[in-house]
Amino acid sequence: MELAILIPALLVFLYSLYRLVKDDYVFIRKGILLEQSYDIAFIILWISLFFSRAFFLLFNYQPGKNIFFQFFSINEGGFSLLGAIIGGMIAMYFIGRYKKVPLGRLSDFLSLSFLFALPVGFLTSALLVNRSELLFTLLSAVLYFLLILFFVQFLYPRILSRTLKEGMLSILFLLFFSLISLLTTFLVSLKNIAAYVNSHTITLFILLIFSLILLFKEAKPFSQHRRTLHR
Repeated sequence: MELAILIPALLVFLYSLYRLVKDDYVFIRKGILLEQSYDIAFIILWISLFFSRAFFLLFNYQPGKNIFFQFFSINEGGFSLLGAIIGGMIAMYFIGRYKKVPLGRLSDFLSLSFLFALPVGFLTSALLVNRSELLFTLLSAVLYFLLILFFVQFLYPRILSRTLKEGMLSILFLLFFSLISLLTTFLVSLKNIAAYVNSHTITLFILLIFSLILLFKEAKPFSQHRRTLHR
């Protein structure tokens, strides 16, 4: 049921990727077909689904239960968005090592497509959440919609004009995802602050620090390169 409710978000993701990739001059120049991008996207989606399920069970571990049987049990439903993103990030890293594609640009397009799908995913998943979590689910949809406007208006044009280094958009996506998730999780935990510190929020903090390290690591040499070109 939970996966079925996310089908609209999947369709938005695939359509967004189609629009971003099909006429991209870098992909055309390198002879990379749309079908290749979709093949990579589906590999990443399957790996993300595996990690999403695994992280949900780890975050909600119940002593005495067999986690292997829980993984394949339809009665133990649930998936972790954080796990899906970490799984996708790992899959993209290994694909980048073995596939001859502009990894930074593809990761930017995949991240932006995923961002387009997030508000839809939160809106449809609102049908399943408890009333106490409904407001925060809708808040997440609004925040990600505003983030889409920021990315499309200010970041995506800079990727196309090559004034923003390829791969930076995906790093910024990780950064904003971590911040929004930490904020909404904090708001949900206001009635019980002690519950805020758990394996889920600790993983989010680690992802936030990791994205900041990547941001500074990638931004510094690119800014130095631009200063050299202007001399």
